[in-house]
Amino acid sequence: MNISFNRPVRRRLRPIGCVAAALAAAAFGCTRQPAGDGGAAMRAGVAEVIGALKLVRQEYGNAVAPEGGKVIDATEYAETELFAEQAQAKFATVAAVPGGPDPARAKAIADGLTRLHEAVVRTAPQSDIDEQSWASLTLLEELLAGAIPETIRGTVLAVNRADQAIATEEIVGEYRIGLTTGPPRSVFVRRGSALFPVPKPPAGAAYVGVVVRERRTKRFLLAGTVTMTLDGAGGQRELTLPELWGDFHQYGANVALPGDGAVTITVHVSPPAYARHGDMLTHFVQPAKTTVQGVVRQGALTFDARPVMPPDGDYTIGDDLLQALAEAGTLRDAGEYRVGLIVEGPEPIWIWHDGAPVLQAVANGATNHVEVVLLDRDTGQLVPDAEVSVTFLAGDRLVGNAALHPLLSVFSHYGETLAVPPGTTTVRIHVNPPALGALDRPRLVDPADIDVPLPTQRGKTA
Repeated sequence: MNISFNRPVRRRLRPIGCVAAALAAAAFGCTRQPAGDGGAAMRAGVAEVIGALKLVRQEYGNAVAPEGGKVIDATEYAETELFAEQAQAKFATVAAVPGGPDPARAKAIADGLTRLHEAVVRTAPQSDIDEQSWASLTLLEELLAGAIPETIRGTVLAVNRADQAIATEEIVGEYRIGLTTGPPRSVFVRRGSALFPVPKPPAGAAYVGVVVRERRTKRFLLAGTVTMTLDGAGGQRELTLPELWGDFHQYGANVALPGDGAVTITVHVSPPAYARHGDMLTHFVQPAKTTVQGVVRQGALTFDARPVMPPDGDYTIGDDLLQALAEAGTLRDAGEYRVGLIVEGPEPIWIWHDGAPVLQAVANGATNHVEVVLLDRDTGQLVPDAEVSVTFLAGDRLVGNAALHPLLSVFSHYGETLAVPPGTTTVRIHVNPPALGALDRPRLVDPADIDVPLPTQRGKTA
């Protein structure tokens, strides 16, 4: 990470069209972007359509009974109709912008928005609203993601999907704590190296997820302990939510809801139990807590719509991955992963121990800080919580090995400061699957190995 007390933190690379920072453009290239001001206008318009669609999904749950056919709040229902109409009108403007979506995609989105509006008018079941809105959201997301380097598309989509799924989000200090809910989902928990499905939930259960992110950047925060307490009709229940890997990182479970009526949900979040570089030494070292009010109606949980706030203006979604890719250079496929190797000069790290970071100084004889960037090939996201180790080879001869720490920094990765044996020509990277459950289907199931030539450290050979 080139972060220590003796040298400055490297500046973050920021994508600015296809003329992004030269290193990013040269290394990754850009997908075709709409030309001129029309492209910017289209992206701004698409974001507005997405915002309207999100409000349709959120407010409809407060307005109509889950099974449909019955308006339970006329004011909320009128607002839902308005948002559905706004989505159609806003997209009509987007479709007319020069450099906008191609006619076939524009028609598919417009038709989907029409079907969604019709479903609202006929007070369709919530499941129909979810299906229609998700279909349109997916097409709209692709319009936004198509305007950025393809290498960070998965990260952008993950953040967009989280934003759309979150029903209410609270800012607590440095944390964003968002809640998402819906019908029960398939949840898998990891025991040892295998994933096992959680038994089918009882009748009246709902899926409840907590999305924990950095306030400034919307980066997902990992390796925490998240507990949830529900106070409602019939008493109080508390549970610890497993950490799950899916289209975006979250903590969640199928939860037996209290009876119909008001419910108070309290969420406790511990700091990420991760080692750190110096730039993260004072961040996310305290726990966070938030309390949210909701309503259970006929087995469904809803919240008052609370919009997700944007990241700080100095951060662009995907900046962390762009820097990771710039540093790693070449990524290689290894099973379900993409792997990059970085070799730098030695530097200290801080190990997470008993709830606090503890300095691990550079040992005598240490020659390098070795890092591994690990991505999920399926989603394009940086993978947390895995077990990563390296073996050093001189030709075919094994000359050393080391386990790497999961590390928080400007991008999450795995690393250790150590003595790279003289004569090393190749680094064999071994990945054990992350200590994560999975959502909807098994993911990141098998270990992987790959041999990578030892890269040259900047300025000299490691």
